[in-house]
Amino acid sequence: MATQQEREAFLRGWRAAMDEVLAVLATEAREWSEEEQEAAASGEYKLPGSFALEEVSSSFKGRHELLAWITQNGPAASHKDDAALPAALDALIENRATDDDRARLGLSRLGGVADESGE
Repeated sequence: MATQQEREAFLRGWRAAMDEVLAVLATEAREWSEEEQEAAASGEYKLPGSFALEEVSSSFKGRHELLAWITQNGPAASHKDDAALPAALDALIENRATDDDRARLGLSRLGGVADESGE
């Protein structure tokens, strides 16, 4: 199990990486939107790229918000001193969280351990 300092360093790095991904996706989405507007105005073929960018952006934003909710606002945040909470968060990060781990973090149960694909 990771130490508290290792966990906090990982979470800081994860948040920074997610912030960067979201910023890049926002820039790309804005550029695609501008290109689509230009294409529509000129009667050219409308580019479908922004739809994919919206989906990817939503997925990353959702993961970013989930981590913030778990660590800052959710049910788990109110009992940070629970000795089992760090292990549950480690298991979630490593994609091996059991239903008990997920419940401890305030997440719904999946019915077992997640597999390699995250399903």
